Amino acid sequence: MSEELHIISSKDDTFKSFITKIWNFKTLIWVFAKRDLKVKYSQTFIGLGWTVLQPLTALLIFTFFFGFLLNWETEGIPYPIYVLSGLLGWNFFSYIVSAGANGLQESQHLIKKIYFPKSIIPLSKAIIALIELGISMVLLILLMLYYHQGISWKILLLPLIISYNTILALCFVYWISILSLKKRDILHLIPFMLYFGIWFSPVFFSNTLLPEQYRYLLDYNPIANVVEMWRWSLFGYGEFKLIWVFNALIICVIFTIGLFYYNKKEGVFADNI
Repeated sequence: MSEELHIISSKDDTFKSFITKIWNFKTLIWVFAKRDLKVKYSQTFIGLGWTVLQPLTALLIFTFFFGFLLNWETEGIPYPIYVLSGLLGWNFFSYIVSAGANGLQESQHLIKKIYFPKSIIPLSKAIIALIELGISMVLLILLMLYYHQGISWKILLLPLIISYNTILALCFVYWISILSLKKRDILHLIPFMLYFGIWFSPVFFSNTLLPEQYRYLLDYNPIANVVEMWRWSLFGYGEFKLIWVFNALIICVIFTIGLFYYNKKEGVFADNI
């Protein structure tokens, strides 16, 4: 009877073996995700209901101040639907970045005791974000039914957009994790980055509010691209922009490089967290 031999050494993995190792530990991703879900919602009165309550609260605030008081226009889409469709992509992104970047610190007791690819920690956070995204989308469906809002055939491309949304968030996570090994201050900047980032993305406002000569700046903001892609795929809102493809290719390259360097630094994570 043959036995499979696993060798763990201090030498860096090749990128191919690194990806293979992540695949071999794929069940641990789900184990970590289930653990975090239990911790996050244990001893709470409404449990997963917080997943709906949080975007609903933001939706009510934005709708009251910007939709009702300021009467901002959204070119044919009811304002609550416009805001919520933007919040889905933004909240998905912000959760992965915030939870993923701090995941190494939260799991340091495990990292120092047992071996596993550290890159699966951010991936487990992405699983949680996907679950919460699915629950939040129920709220969007209810709003669409209430306002009789139709959907576009482009919704078939939504899985690709969610995949890009995930890659973009993980790109930030891996680079922040690498840089924070030397400069821990970077972790303290994440809340500020996410707080101000939403004001530079068309989550609750239309780019028509900007002076025409400055609207092009949003095209160079990758998360703004994601928010616009969500609405384009769901409702056919706006026009497809080639710069989305160009920016997506750049992000995928940066993500791959970040994952490569993350692999190189995995061996020193236990000594630096």
